[in-house]
Amino acid sequence: MGAEELIRSLRAADQRGTGRVETVEGGLTNIDRLSALDQAALTVRTWDSTVIPGNLQIMRYSERIIKAAHPRMASIELRRRVLLKDRRSKEFLRRCLTDEFEAAYFVIGERAITSGLSDGADAHVVQLMHILELSKHDKISIQVLPDIEVVPHLASSFMMYGFGGKDRVGYVETIMGSYYSSRLEAMAGLHSAFSDIVSVSMSQSHTRDFIKEALTSWQTARKQSLEHTRGSRSRSPHTPLRETTAWGWRDRPEL
Repeated sequence: MGAEELIRSLRAADQRGTGRVETVEGGLTNIDRLSALDQAALTVRTWDSTVIPGNLQIMRYSERIIKAAHPRMASIELRRRVLLKDRRSKEFLRRCLTDEFEAAYFVIGERAITSGLSDGADAHVVQLMHILELSKHDKISIQVLPDIEVVPHLASSFMMYGFGGKDRVGYVETIMGSYYSSRLEAMAGLHSAFSDIVSVSMSQSHTRDFIKEALTSWQTARKQSLEHTRGSRSRSPHTPLRETTAWGWRDRPEL
């Protein structure tokens, strides 16, 4: 499916170039549409301030994200969405291995690395291991934005797909729904915002070192919590994590 056809599939009949992603009962879900964009785009740029982006998520982490975001969702629908998101992320990673795909750029807020989900310490540990492994991929760039930084343009999350030439689609999710735009001025704004966010983020090398440190902290806390639980036969909460912050990592010399 070409870029123009994909863009047309996003919009409702009364929209021209921008608007809310159309909801069609019994038709394609939003995850399906994003997956189609993943498979057609030559470049993908993603920023998320609070969680690991969807295309980098493992299934257990994704399940906790969806459950936290939609606490009243029926279990069968939760499972359906988890499976759809898992299929999307795996198809995306396979896409990264193809010759025609150029690059994927991810910038993640510090809190997504250092803050876990409720009852999700094990999932968070495996998730951090997963993105560490993906950061070795030639076509995948992962950077962390320290919490100390004010996010340029105050953007909480967005994605931008490039199809070559001037064909681009921007995508953002809000509490009022999911929105897209293919307008040139909107794309210029998103591209500028992403460049500004990258400019104040840690380098890829420092990001890997920071994630490794956070992972060690999580693994240590999990081990101490398990030992404490076995010794006391209690259901006490996880041991608080040793403080790990991104402040200072960005300015360290490259190794």
